[in-house]
Formats: sequence, C-alpha cells, structure tokens
Amino acid sequence: MSNANAKQWILDSVRVLVTLSMVGIAGGAVYWAWQQGKAHPWTRDGQVLANVVHVAPRVGGQVTAIHVVDNQRVATGDLLFELDPLPYRQALAQAEADLALRRAEAAEAGQGAELPSGGAACAQDEGIEQAPSAAKDAAVLAAEIALTTARTHLDDTRVTAPVDGYVTNLQLGEGTYADAGVPQVALVAADSFRIEAYFKETDLPDIHIGDPAAVTLMGYPDRPLAGRVEGIAFGIGRRHSAPGPGDLAQVEPMFEWIRLAQRIPVRIRLDAPPDGIVLRAGLTASVAVNPSAVIVDATGAVLDSD
Repeated sequence: MSNANAKQWILDSVRVLVTLSMVGIAGGAVYWAWQQGKAHPWTRDGQVLANVVHVAPRVGGQVTAIHVVDNQRVATGDLLFELDPLPYRQALAQAEADLALRRAEAAEAGQGAELPSGGAACAQDEGIEQAPSAAKDAAVLAAEIALTTARTHLDDTRVTAPVDGYVTNLQLGEGTYADAGVPQVALVAADSFRIEAYFKETDLPDIHIGDPAAVTLMGYPDRPLAGRVEGIAFGIGRRHSAPGPGDLAQVEPMFEWIRLAQRIPVRIRLDAPPDGIVLRAGLTASVAVNPSAVIVDATGAVLDSD
C-alpha cells in the first residue's frame, strides 16, 4: 500500500470513528435524558387552584349596605353585606305578639282546669277538659318556634364571611334584590391554595404520594416553591362518552401510530411560600416531582436532595 493510500485509509477510519463516537454520545445523552425523565417526572401543564366559597343569604331582601370591596381580605365572621331588615322586624313583632296571645289563652285554660269540682260527672269530663289544655300548650310551643325562626331570619339579614379569604369579582350593588340561596359574593379561601399538575399517564408509575416536588410559577421563575404530592386523581372525563341514555357514542377517528398520552391531575400541597410571593388561583406553574436539584423551604433549610 502506498503512502497516499495509507493516509487516506487512516483519514477514513478516523472519520468513521468520530462519527460512531458522536452517534454513541448522542445515544447516551438521549438515554440519560430518558432515564432522568422517568426518575424526575416534569410538566409545564400546572396551575394554582383554590377553593371558592359562594356566599348566599339565607333570606331574601333588598341589599341596603355593602361592607367590602373587590379583592379585599376578610376574616371569618366579618360583615359582607346587609339586607333590608324592616320586613323581618315586622315579622318578629308579629311573632312576639302571637306568642303572648297563645300564652294568655293557655293560662286561661289552666285556670279553668283548676276550678273546684267533684263527683262522677267531673271524672267523666276530665279527659274532655284536658284536650283543650293540650291544644293550648301545643299552640304555645308552635308560637315559640315561630318567634325563634323570626329572630333567626332577622339575624340572617346581616351576611358574614364563613371562612378567611379574599373577595373576588364583586359585582353586588346596593339596591339589588338578593334571593335566598342565590350566591352574591365569591370568596377565595385563604388556606386552600394548591397546585394541580397534569402529568402524562406514562409518568404516573414514577409518582407516589408524599414525593417531594418543586413548583416554579411563571411570574416567579427564579424562586421555586417546595411541596409534596398529596393526591393523584382516579379518573378524568371521557371525551367519547354517549351524550345520554340510548344515544350512540361519538367516536372521533384515531390514527394508531399517533396516540397521545392522557393527562392525569396530580395535586401538590405547597409548603409555606417565601415572603414576596402571592398565590392567586389560575397562575401558571411548572412542576417537577423528585427533582434532582436541592429543595429548600422558606427559611433556607434543606428539605430533600438526590
């Protein structure tokens, strides 16, 4: 073999080795990334959620005063709004008068029963005389219950916050007639903030209750929050279910070589967020379970690491 041919063979061999090495490195990187993805499931499809308490009056009436403004924080028992109390004050006065009348009638019936009497005829009439007395007692009891109900209804014209939270999307105005049982104010419960992360079904075997999680809010990209997996949903809605009994299922065509993994909600319970981070329902979040980076809490203490 000539020197020129030997040099060309060496160059070709080096090119082949370099190419094979690059393919091997790329394959190793892909395998490493795949293993990391299995060991540390991650999704950008997350959201901050919170419980919303819909506050409705127990009685109906015209709104006469509103004591909160939109986005205000309130504590349990704080007054939200008031309804016109006049009809309920009148009903209370009527109930008090009715109770007084029933008690007077019962007292008269009792005095009649205590009049001196004797003989066999009185013994025969005893059962007849007791019947009106029992009816009077029942009437007094009914009037007492009506009075208690009237007082409760009057108290219910002052609607208070059932939980600590934030008034949101307040649209109630003075003069509005509020029906009983119809929500008028929405409160975002202050202690109910959580993260709902939607992981692919192929990630679920590597996610367990209690696993540490790192949450990154889009608004705070450099301040990850620590949390724990609190729950994994046991079901999601069917897209191809029948609209109703007796109807046929609406099945969309599916290409067998393109099958998208379903997304399953995974609930993340957050530790106390650092100062300066305000949680709001609806914020976008990225979530990593069993993250490789060290997780620290709000005080800087290490919670978990690989």
